[in-house]
Amino acid sequence: MEKSGDGSEKVVVGVVSAPALFRRWYAYEGGGAFVIVNKESDAHSTPRKISVSAISKIEDASISHSDFQGWGQRLEPFRALLDQVWRTRAHGDFWSHMLVAEGAVDVAIEPSLALWDMAALDIIVREAGGVFTNTAGESGPFGGSGVSTNGTLHNAVINGLNP
Repeated sequence: MEKSGDGSEKVVVGVVSAPALFRRWYAYEGGGAFVIVNKESDAHSTPRKISVSAISKIEDASISHSDFQGWGQRLEPFRALLDQVWRTRAHGDFWSHMLVAEGAVDVAIEPSLALWDMAALDIIVREAGGVFTNTAGESGPFGGSGVSTNGTLHNAVINGLNP
């Protein structure tokens, strides 16, 4: 993490590793976001630059989330948001956010996460062209929850969660 000019902190490098998926995602400030896919037979794969989707309408969007636990007062707005979109899946945790960074999913939402769960997700999603905030719309991984989108859909998602 690095302190910016206004004294706030931001994540400047991040790595997410998923050996069971044969994948590692990484990003660094100003350098873009990448995925490496290593199959057992291919120990030295070339990194592939990733970017978020171009979906611009909430009714065309795909949302990935964990489950319906931990939403508290936002559960009903969350369910209403899910009713508006094209498709929902419950991949959950880090993978949902990496799918946003790769452009396979348009929105990922988690109602409760710790900083160590989100720090790498934040920079990877941002460097892939997306936006990462908490459910109240505050930028970065410091808000206790995580919402990543392709950027275009972010306001609609945050407004849907906070009617």
